[in-house]
Amino acid sequence: MHTIDIRPGVSIAYEDDCFAAPWTSPETVLLVHGNSESSRAWTQWVPHLSSRYRVIRIDLPGFGASRAPKDYTWSAPEVATDIGRFLDALKITRCHLAGAKYGGSISLQLASAEPQRFLSLCIFGSPARGVGTGNADKIRAKGVRQWAAETMRSRLGSTASEAQIKWWTELMGATEQRSALGSSSALVTMNLDDRLPLIQAPTLIVTTPESGLQTIEAVKACAASIPNAQVIVIDGDSYHIAAVEPELCARHALAYMDKASGLASAASGADAN
Repeated sequence: MHTIDIRPGVSIAYEDDCFAAPWTSPETVLLVHGNSESSRAWTQWVPHLSSRYRVIRIDLPGFGASRAPKDYTWSAPEVATDIGRFLDALKITRCHLAGAKYGGSISLQLASAEPQRFLSLCIFGSPARGVGTGNADKIRAKGVRQWAAETMRSRLGSTASEAQIKWWTELMGATEQRSALGSSSALVTMNLDDRLPLIQAPTLIVTTPESGLQTIEAVKACAASIPNAQVIVIDGDSYHIAAVEPELCARHALAYMDKASGLASAASGADAN
């Protein structure tokens, strides 16, 4: 794992994988994990994406091996700005962007703040508005591990195996309480409605009909505010569909990124002519 300092008190740890043919110049996709996770959340995605793309998985500030200062707020604008600094540090001027849960919310913020930077945007189970105080209250009262254990079934849905439940509980339960609580608290007041029309990247939004986090109507309303957005509904009752169906979600993302790359290349050719 690599680590880079992006500003005083903030470092970003990240994985960087690419198994494309060495004589090609693959585009980059940045994967942004959700609250109380790390770059490990995307492990099953990497084999699908890395044969054609450079896949960068970050640990958000305060999660995994990344550092955040004591006054960090984990608001969507703050985290998105730091991800932009990270991309600047790696000299990545354009790339694809994908996020799950709160990572998707942050990705919406980032894509709206830097609309020319992203070739495509893929969002999985991510709200554009606050989702209530329930998670923050439970973390405050019971600690991160107990909160993760008690909420994991509703997060992953009825089809998740006990092995999946255990693995994700251990991953999320190991998070520092300050970071988990900070992100959960930031989610309460989040409202990205005014940001959505600013997104220029072709956007794929993936949800389930029984997510328990937001209705399909709310997801479609979000998509309608983005100039070029598509919604895919996958059967299930999980709101962390990227974790429960990683292969299926990765295939959807890969197909969408491939299409967006083709469109981007065609547009560049038209501009040149």
